[in-house]
Amino acid sequence: MSFISPSFFIFLAGSFACFFLAPKRARWFVLLAASYVFYWFVGGLFAVSAITFTILTIYLSGLWAGALRERNASKWIRRLPLLFCLTANFGLLFFFIFSSYIVPRLGMLLIPGISFYTFQAAGYLIDIYRGKVAVEKNPLKLALFLSFFPQLVQGPISRHSEIASDLFAGHGWDWERSRRGVQKMIWGYFMKLVIANYAAPLVNNVFSYYYNHGGAIIVFAVFVYSIQIYADFAGGINITMGIAEILGVKLPENFRQPFFANSLTDFWRRWHITLTRWLRDYLFYPIALSKPLGMFGKVSRKIFGNRIGKMLPTSIATFCVYFAMGVWHGAGAHILMFGILNGALITAGLFFEPLTERLRKLTRLRGEVSGKGKMFAILRTLGLMMFLRYFARAESLSHAWGMLRQTFTDFRLYELWNGSLLRLELSGFDYAVLAFGVILLFIRDIITENEIDCRMQLNKSRPIVQFAVLTVLLLSVTIFGIYYGDALSADFIYAAH
Repeated sequence: MSFISPSFFIFLAGSFACFFLAPKRARWFVLLAASYVFYWFVGGLFAVSAITFTILTIYLSGLWAGALRERNASKWIRRLPLLFCLTANFGLLFFFIFSSYIVPRLGMLLIPGISFYTFQAAGYLIDIYRGKVAVEKNPLKLALFLSFFPQLVQGPISRHSEIASDLFAGHGWDWERSRRGVQKMIWGYFMKLVIANYAAPLVNNVFSYYYNHGGAIIVFAVFVYSIQIYADFAGGINITMGIAEILGVKLPENFRQPFFANSLTDFWRRWHITLTRWLRDYLFYPIALSKPLGMFGKVSRKIFGNRIGKMLPTSIATFCVYFAMGVWHGAGAHILMFGILNGALITAGLFFEPLTERLRKLTRLRGEVSGKGKMFAILRTLGLMMFLRYFARAESLSHAWGMLRQTFTDFRLYELWNGSLLRLELSGFDYAVLAFGVILLFIRDIITENEIDCRMQLNKSRPIVQFAVLTVLLLSVTIFGIYYGDALSADFIYAAH
């Protein structure tokens, strides 16, 4: 039962009705029941059993960790619940990610959303260990926190302290909140059905049969893929956040105009923000502040001097974070390379910052706040991300190298205007729809980048303007996304993570 299936809308209508008609104290329980029903239809008994295993182990380990903290147990003793529970749950996660790659038949056992709820569960347990959150004594309430159906399959990765109060408050129906939630959902469906779905055939064709195309077509496909994955993932997150907003639950932001990033580091601060934040708080700081790395830093300063010596420990921790971020995207040698290159490029950027600053001065591209400097930084970051996308989307590492080789040795620029683009499973009409969607997407992102809330401005405008904007979006989704498009057969890219 995907967000874009008719059965989901029937389920959603029933869930909303039951939630708002139920007594206030029982509304959180309605959400829990709805979440389990949803996950049953999405993943079946096997997936429900897997998330229940995570809930039970996190609940018991949380009680254990809380009791040890109250008794002022030693640091090593207090780590036991973490070692036991995180090993079990991350072991399960890695087993399904990597075994399905090694043994393709196991792909049918891949659990939808397993990495999202595993990371969320781990963050909750680590926060208990650190004393940042209180132990949830009610196992059913913990179950709702980990299985809340809008965010279960695609995230975002929330903290217990961020959403628990909203989940259990039992908010009643509110017109303004519902209006804003529906607007966010419509925009999410527009991104998915009018942009991502129309981009998919071209991307699939070129990445599968790259050897039939010149470098110009390949670069164009990589650029289209960059837009596709943004519209697909952010579209799903918008739908998620819209549903949650109607229910009175405010989920954390997960995307912030990534195409305006001025560096790779800035890109990851804008892309899948909750994952970046999770890796920063639960991986980067523990590594960077660890005793072994502290000792390594002292030795490095003696050998390489103050500047390099101070940067080496930070660089190691940074590399680990961005390598992990790359690996999170899946299994396979090409994905490992995606992670390695992410970590290597960002780490290299730390070391070469003085040289980069000199080049800015020589080229008069000082600063990255406005003007030419900002445009140069944005284009540079886009180029680097497109290079990384070769590995992220390729079917194998050899395909990624083959595409890069084709790009640099057989460019064939003329293929962009000799009709080759019309042989990539998209018609002229399809390109027009895709261009229309991308233009609206970038207009919206430009407005938002200038710190203007599009929904707020829309709701302040005259009723005729609101009606016109929503009508255009709804008709676009209905006509282009559903009637002319292939909405039902194209699920979200990250639905199985």
